[in-house]
This record gives sequence, structure tokens and C-alpha cells, in this order.
Amino acid sequence: MADGLFYPDGSFRKFSPEALTSEIATRANAGGLLDGSYAYFLNLLPDPDPILRKRGDDAFVLEELAADDQVTAAMLGRKERVLRRDDYAITPGSLDGDEPTQTATLLADRLTLDLERTSLHDIISEILDAPFYGMIPLEILWEPTGNWWHIKDIIPRPYYWFAYNADNQLVFKGENYLYSEPLPFGKFVVARHHPTFRNPYGLRLLSRCLWPVAFKRGGIEFYVRFVEKFGIPHTVAKAPSKATAEEKRKIAADLASIVTNAVAVLPAGSEVNFETVSGNPGEIHENFLRRWDKAISKVLSGQTLTLEMEGANSLAASETHADVAEGISLADRRIVTAAFNEICWLYAQINTGERELCPVFSYKEVEDLYKRAELDQKLYAMGVEFTGEHFVNVYKLSEEEFNLKPSSSSAGLLPSNVQSADGEEAVSASFSASPAAPVAQSGVLPRTEKSKPQENAQIKIDEIVRRYVPDLVKSNAGFIKQIENAVKDAESYEELEYLLGTALDGQAEPSEFEDLLGALITSSAAFGVNAVHDELAGEEDA
Repeated sequence: MADGLFYPDGSFRKFSPEALTSEIATRANAGGLLDGSYAYFLNLLPDPDPILRKRGDDAFVLEELAADDQVTAAMLGRKERVLRRDDYAITPGSLDGDEPTQTATLLADRLTLDLERTSLHDIISEILDAPFYGMIPLEILWEPTGNWWHIKDIIPRPYYWFAYNADNQLVFKGENYLYSEPLPFGKFVVARHHPTFRNPYGLRLLSRCLWPVAFKRGGIEFYVRFVEKFGIPHTVAKAPSKATAEEKRKIAADLASIVTNAVAVLPAGSEVNFETVSGNPGEIHENFLRRWDKAISKVLSGQTLTLEMEGANSLAASETHADVAEGISLADRRIVTAAFNEICWLYAQINTGERELCPVFSYKEVEDLYKRAELDQKLYAMGVEFTGEHFVNVYKLSEEEFNLKPSSSSAGLLPSNVQSADGEEAVSASFSASPAAPVAQSGVLPRTEKSKPQENAQIKIDEIVRRYVPDLVKSNAGFIKQIENAVKDAESYEELEYLLGTALDGQAEPSEFEDLLGALITSSAAFGVNAVHDELAGEEDA
């Protein structure tokens, strides 16, 4: 192998194979760790969380934040979006287009049986704490049986018992830094939220809620004192002008008793009034507390309205933030998927080595049938006709659960009392639209004797276009021009609907639309009547 590369201009640049296979930008080469804490001397990476470092707190302090009502609601709401999804499965590993081998299928089947003996719901629930605490270590308990290693249990451990060393390896330190050795292979899997080389502990969302919760708690304490002070009406007494100091103290004591028994005996001439604070001075404190609740919801849930709004607008708020919630739910499912796929890889490595592809854990992607129904509706409006198999395959309906409506034919579009070429009355049909104009005698095409319907169809269409379309366009020029402008300006089907409604609302007279529709129906009816008679004539000739 040449120790260099030829470039397109013909130049040759050497490189060192040793340099390509070694690490240069390491913590040791960059100057070591960042502080002189105990973690430094134990070769542990100090927690780089900027908020915790500035306060001098350990990650354990995050446990206390979960006691806040808004934090609890946001955490449970976020986790429940994933926990209610039980459509996950473990499938055998295989390359694209290839069938899984017998050993790969055996791996997936045995791992599935092993995990069925564990509390998967509780395990996934604790994995979903990773976004809040940064990481959740999972300890795997193995049990050998013959020549196979089974998973006996998976136990999530407290995140504050673990740290990372300078090589970004997970280390069990306990609560007093009693250990500092890297953990053995195959024993632990870590679920992490957005880890980086600089911060392998993961991004902790709860640390971003530390100040909002602190300010909120301080505000609530002050707010309680404020309500106690100004929420209860003040009792004000006017003592007689000649009352002594002792009598005034006696009146004050009697007023204080009103708080407990609402009864007081005052000297003659005393006046008692109950004064309340005017306006709404407590609103400023309500806004203060609401400000921090919104900050907590924004950090933990990515939105605020669904947790803050009440009443009739809560549904609208949920729909507004549905996309944000679904995106966060998808990200959380990926954390669960990554953790279990690492368990799958360890399971294959310990039992078969590198000879087989490991099983794959995944959530099934559920199709949104509402969106599919909207798409089918648009396709149907464009002229697509669906079969029963479509509804069976897409919507999982049984054939006994639905019937398809028959397609409308030209005969079903005939208006009432249309006269045929022979003067016979055709079959009548009702319309939900505006009544069509009466059919003029000149609007009926003459029937060609002894001719086949197939040969006359195009002739009749050409005759209709030549005879009636120019007159229709001329008499309805303004109406048609508005439609043409809307079609040219529209960039989508929905925009066309909007432009038509905007352009025609209040501008086109109802009579214009009725005249155009009546003329078109008349021409269509005339063509249909002649087509029916030609078919009958063709059958008689045959």
C-alpha cells in the first residue's frame, strides 16, 4: 500500500498510516480535565452541565425538581405518549433482500422469550427518564443454561451512581466515589439523551428547569403571605372621640375575635367597617407564577398551550401542537430503540459472536388512516374509482362491512321531461342543483338512420362543440373569465377552491351560473337521448 495519494492535478501527497489510526484531539493532549475536584484525581470526567457546575450541585439535586406539580405533569405527559405504544417487536437480523438464517431467527425468538419474562413496561418507562436526567444506566443480569446465555432481568440503576472517565467509558462510582474502574463488557447499557464527546452524560432537561422551579417556589411562598394579608377583608373600627387608650386596645381585641367567632361587643358610639382591596392586585403574582409554569412546560414538553389552557380551547391547543408532540415522541422512541438494539447486539455477541447478524428492535409505523382517507378523497375527486380490495387492504375492513356505490352513468344525468328525437319522454331523474332551463327543440341532435352508435359518438361530440360551445362562451364570457383566472393563479387544489370562492362570491350572479349549468345539462341530455336511441337502433339492425 502506497503511503500517499495522487491528486487529479498529478501531485502526490504523503501521509502516515500511524497518524490515520491514532487519536490526536484527546482530553490528555488538550490539557487534561477542567478542574481540581475529586473526580479529577480519580480520572473521572467532571459533570459539564453548565447550570449544575455554576451552582456547585450534584446531579442528585434533579430528583427534587420532580416534586413540582408542573414538572410532574410535563414528565408524565411526555412519557405516556410513548408508553401507550405497545406495537414494538424483535425481528431476526438480515441483509436487505435476504431471508434471515436459522441462527438469526433462533436469536430473535429466544431474546423475545427472555424479555417476556421481564417487566418491559417498567423498563421502557425508566428509559424514558433519560431526557430528564441525561442518562439511565441499565444493568443486565445474565443466566447461563447449557451452552446459551439468557437474559434474566434488566434493571435500571440510579444515574447519579455513575460517571465517565477521560476516555468516555462508563464508570460505577457509587455515592462516595469508592469505585473508578470501567465496567465489564456486556453488563451495562446506557440510554442517553443527546450525548456528545464533551458531555457524555447527556443533555439534562431538568437542570434547565432548576431556576424556573426555584423562582416559582419563592413566588408561591410570597403569594401565600400576600393572600393571607390582602385576601381577607380588613376590619376597621372608629372609636368614640373620648375613648381612652385602654378602651381602644379593648376594641382592637374584640375586632380580632371576629376572625374566629365573627362576634364582637364594642362600646357605644363605635363604628365598624369591612374594607377590601380594590382592583386585582394578585394578578401580578398569578402572571409571575404562570410565567415559570410556561417555561417548565416549554423545556420538558416543547410547548405550553396544552398544559396551560383550559376549557373549550384545550382541544384547539392540542391540535395546534400535535406536530411538536409527535416529533418529541418519535425522538423518545428512538432512545428506547437504541437502548434495546444495543441489548440485541450484546445478546448476539455473547451467544454467537460475530457469525450472525443481531436481532432488531423496532416500533411498527402505524399509518394515519385519517390522512389516507383525505388522500383517497382527493383522488376520488380527480376521477379515481376504488375497488373493494382497496378498502380491505388499506383500512382493514371486512367485505361484509361495506358496499360500494354504483358509478353514475349518463342516463342518470337526464333532467325531467326531456323529449327524445322521436318525441318520446325519456326516463326522468331528480337534481339537487338549480333547475335546468327547458330544452329547446333546436338543442336535440337529429338521429342518423341505420348507423352504429360507435361511429356516431365522436360526430355528435364534434357537433355539440361546434354548435353550442361558442354561444355558451360568448353569453357567459365574464363568468368563464373569472374561472380561467382562478385556475391560472392556483398552485394547488386547495388554493383553487379558495380562489374560486373569493372570485365568485358576490361577483357572479346566481342567474349566470344557472344559465351556464342549464345549457350544459341541456346539451348533455340531448347527447344522451340520441345515444340511447342509436343503441336501440343498432340492436334492431343486428
